[in-house]
Amino acid sequence: MDNDVIQLERQSLEALRHNYPQLQQLSGSIMFFAEAESPMLTATAWHLTEADNAMLKKWGVKGAILELLDSLVEQRKLHRIRPNREGRLVIQLGVMEIDWLTEGSTLLSTYERAS
Repeated sequence: MDNDVIQLERQSLEALRHNYPQLQQLSGSIMFFAEAESPMLTATAWHLTEADNAMLKKWGVKGAILELLDSLVEQRKLHRIRPNREGRLVIQLGVMEIDWLTEGSTLLSTYERAS
């Protein structure tokens, strides 16, 4: 089952790249975090240039990325695949990869402790 979810992640990233050719021009990363009880993201940090960030918003790519990350977090939690709460989506000129991080790895996890 784990392999199915991991394959789904790869296919989803490929579909996103295919549907939004603007990603071919970007290099940067997006840190994300989801609280334990939440199937959706709680916090994100976008490490892109201001121009790239504006372009993502303008073309609707930002929303598509957020929806995809929500879906992937939900799938990992549903199938009890760990890590499943924190990660980094790396974009390098159209090549996209998710690094799933252990709990507490991102500064975003301080959001949960502050609540």
